Amino acid sequence: MRVLFASGIDGFCHRYAVLHWAEQLSTQGIEATVRAHVDPRLVGDLGSHDALVVYRTPMSPWIEYLLEEARACARPTMFAVDDLIVDETIPEPGLLRDRTESERRSWHDGVRRYRAVMSACDATLGSSAPLVACAARAGRPAYLHRAGFGRQELACAARTTRRASDDTIRVGYFSGTPTHDADFATITPALLALMHDRPQVELVVGGSLTLDPAFEQLSARVHREPWVPWTALPARIAAVDINLAPLDWHDPFTAAKGAIKFLEAAAVGVPTVASPTDAFRDAIAHERTGLLAADETAWREALTRLVDDADTTRRLGLAAREDALTRFHPTTQGRALAEIMRTLVDAGARGVGDHPLADEATVVRTFPNEVARAAREPQALPDMAAPTIEGPTAPLPDGTVLRQRFFSHVSGLARVDVHSITYGQHLDHALVLRVRRDDGVTIASARYAAALAPDRDWLAVEFPPQPDSAGRHFHLELEAEGTGAGNALSFGTTTPTPDAEPLSLGTTSGTAPLALRTFATGGTA
Repeated sequence: MRVLFASGIDGFCHRYAVLHWAEQLSTQGIEATVRAHVDPRLVGDLGSHDALVVYRTPMSPWIEYLLEEARACARPTMFAVDDLIVDETIPEPGLLRDRTESERRSWHDGVRRYRAVMSACDATLGSSAPLVACAARAGRPAYLHRAGFGRQELACAARTTRRASDDTIRVGYFSGTPTHDADFATITPALLALMHDRPQVELVVGGSLTLDPAFEQLSARVHREPWVPWTALPARIAAVDINLAPLDWHDPFTAAKGAIKFLEAAAVGVPTVASPTDAFRDAIAHERTGLLAADETAWREALTRLVDDADTTRRLGLAAREDALTRFHPTTQGRALAEIMRTLVDAGARGVGDHPLADEATVVRTFPNEVARAAREPQALPDMAAPTIEGPTAPLPDGTVLRQRFFSHVSGLARVDVHSITYGQHLDHALVLRVRRDDGVTIASARYAAALAPDRDWLAVEFPPQPDSAGRHFHLELEAEGTGAGNALSFGTTTPTPDAEPLSLGTTSGTAPLALRTFATGGTA
């Protein structure tokens, strides 16, 4: 069996969903191909795969066409989702608090478009019971498949060391996105009371979170840490004694979320206190592998218990790790997902045969500004994380080479992504991309039709892993061929750092570096 994934989002969600699913299936001998949902190659891929899974993908003319092509060549389709972004009965989810009217309209339009894809697919894969229940109400088969570990996350966790005991107790909250203020606010009274009663308690906050002003009087015991790449997160979590996983769980949207915060802490043996959502009730055996707390009183009691009883804290953390590594291991999860995919494929149509499929150039012309070779994060270690885009370069002129020197921290460098900007223009020239080692040896050369470059997204250059890349410099070179007056292909730039030198355009040096992200197959990030 071969499964084709069309991923509608990049970064954390993409990795914990699509990349983990592909890895899980590989443990059962099932191959997977992962593309961005806008990638024109998806149409051609249908003929060599047994099923199409579209993850967090909104309806558009292009997606409607892709699903029609899947039906024409008898390939069953599955919509996959890990947030309640398909329920039109929720008039005002908590995440819309303090949003503008325009943002609210955009949200509800997105819900309708996601739901349209779900309704058009043969089945739905959801990561929590509320998601599956919502999908089932749409009249299609719906399957529950919980979030689990990836091998690389487990490897990073295995390299960590728990903090040594001292006179302090550190409780930690690690926010992956800037959308969790309401969640943390549900435990603020209990946490403030605990810190006033137990002067040995310190709060560690990682990532983006707005704290209640009442924490200012405890500022000496509140430690803010910046967002870090996922490879560094296990060490941050291992440096606390208790992990906090509060959710505004009376909000239906929030109650449908998964248990990733528990998994991240369990991997390094740190016990979690969590809100009693469906996913946390499934992941945590209360009193055995963690604690569940439904209200302020329960949170205060649970936290006080762990602060005062080091033996219980240690026991829960070890039990959480042992249980989670068994239940949520890629192989365990792979067996369950493989069974779901076999059910989907076995229930699909038969005897229709392959359908004549359009090539990339035809797809681009048919769906202008809807398809592109956008790159999604691969199953690899991030060497250089995606930077903030500060501005564009000027359009790349014909025959002039745009160069960027960059540094590799990790062995096995295997991919470089550059952030392209097309302004939605039709481009009919070519783009050549080359990657050279610092000794001048070319390790990759690719030639794309510029029309395939995504607008404000990543374009990838892949090459064989470089075993000696750690500690070396490389060069990315970009060159346009055949541009005319309509050329508008530009590239994102970012803030200079000690590792990133300014770009050069021909013989002229720029003032900022190109925005790049890089990935490697081995070593320590």
